[in-house]
Amino acid sequence: MYRVQSMSAAVLATVVSCAVAYERPNIVMFLADDIGWSDFGYFGYDLKVDNYSATPTIDYLAEQGVKLACVYGGTACTPGRAAFLTGRYPMRTGLQGGAIKATQKKGIFMNMSLVSDEMKQAGYATAMVGKWHVGCAAWEQTPIYRGFDTFYGFIANGQMDFLSKMNDNYYDLYKDADYETDESALSQDVRVSWLYDAHAEDFIRSQTNDKPWFLYYAFQDPHTPLSSPEYFLEQEPCASMTDSTRQVYCGMMRCIDTSVEGVMAAVSESGFLDNTLVIFAGDNGGAPKNGGYNWPLRGSKGTLFEGGIRQASFAWGAMLSDTVRGTTYHGALHLVDFYPTFLSIATGGHWVPPEGEILDGVDNWDAISTGASSARQETLLNAYGDSGGIRVGDYVLLYNCKSDDWYAPPGSYSTNSNGVSVADTSKLISDYLQENGFPTPDAAYGVAGAGNDMEAEKNDDNGNGGYMLFDLATDPYEYTDLSSTYPDLVTELADLLNVYISEQVDSSYDSDKYNDASSMAAATGYWGPWLGQCLPDSPNCNANVAENADKK
Repeated sequence: MYRVQSMSAAVLATVVSCAVAYERPNIVMFLADDIGWSDFGYFGYDLKVDNYSATPTIDYLAEQGVKLACVYGGTACTPGRAAFLTGRYPMRTGLQGGAIKATQKKGIFMNMSLVSDEMKQAGYATAMVGKWHVGCAAWEQTPIYRGFDTFYGFIANGQMDFLSKMNDNYYDLYKDADYETDESALSQDVRVSWLYDAHAEDFIRSQTNDKPWFLYYAFQDPHTPLSSPEYFLEQEPCASMTDSTRQVYCGMMRCIDTSVEGVMAAVSESGFLDNTLVIFAGDNGGAPKNGGYNWPLRGSKGTLFEGGIRQASFAWGAMLSDTVRGTTYHGALHLVDFYPTFLSIATGGHWVPPEGEILDGVDNWDAISTGASSARQETLLNAYGDSGGIRVGDYVLLYNCKSDDWYAPPGSYSTNSNGVSVADTSKLISDYLQENGFPTPDAAYGVAGAGNDMEAEKNDDNGNGGYMLFDLATDPYEYTDLSSTYPDLVTELADLLNVYISEQVDSSYDSDKYNDASSMAAATGYWGPWLGQCLPDSPNCNANVAENADKK
């Protein structure tokens, strides 16, 4: 069983003594929601027109830092966020199946120490803004009781209206451990993204050089409901887009970039620029039906193909070596790796997990900061019921997974002499791919379509119970299934995958929906904790929320 224990006094004393010689950096973790792998301006698709980019700040930071081309996440919002916060694959907590609901008790197990808990134990001030979505039935499941000194955002649902701050007629906006009731904040004239920015910037400006700090900024953008300020839609590159969904998505990317710009301005103005590490990643791949694209990677949100789980990511900071600045790193990383990586950075390499804590993540700071080989030997893509996927080396094995296609961004098509819409190669092959070690994609695989739904990786009706094998070294876009060519390798990888499948916590655990949650929302006007509104010191809470990490 996993047990939460405080960092030992001996280890903490070592950290403090080493801090005299080792200046511990501040850390900002940006986590975007449903962002497509190729949806940064620097990719050169439709999100950049001439000199106008939807993400100019992000482009600059990525170019000055190191682009991380292969960071794996979850198949949906909850799994990806749980992976980062726990340092464990979502199948360890029964969260591998998709987004959890406000009416469920489900969430990260209470006896797991989160990255925020450990950063706080290491002497960091901790803050979170934005989307939680990993458990809210009891107050003790919420951010302020899980290692964050301060919190501003929404906790119960996977989305809420950006202006009304509501989901199904009830609010879902919190400040620390209380409802946000300020009329100006709840005004429909104020986009919630700007509230997150204000609280993130205030946190940074309130810090001093006496204590390092950690900020987790979990965007809702560009997740549904699709919404953008009109002034972004009237500016390039969004203004030139003819596809209305993609145009609004472009505006939401502008919102993200504006938020990053504001945070970086606060970092600079507060004198922290030379000692702050910035990581940007996503929770899962883009959903073409909602405007997010992963082309030329195969797949969409909810699938185990590269486009469904590989994140658009980069690292920036003065502590990166000169050898990696301006480069693209192709080694395999996973969201679970940032937990031990951050703690290694925070303690000068002296952090050890609390007794009984077993992480799937590995410390990959050398890989990120110097370009060294990834410390990751194998990567579980997911284990969900009788389906799953695993990567070992450059080989990826998928089992019992629904197939998916390659979705090219709108505007990447032309009409041939027969009146047929075909992929326009000139619009699809970007300088970024050619200059950063990616082979030229086959435009014949650029199809129009909406992509699979968020839980498409597990489909008993369409999954044929068979295997698919891909060699990402020669076929990064997963065109060719090699399972019949290398049956022995399929067997070897299947044996590894089956171990994870056998170890998974049942995803149906604590999945019942309770009317008490809706009744509490109706009574208070807010989605959120509903188990008697109990606080962490109430024994009733502990008896009613997920506790047992070994539950199968």
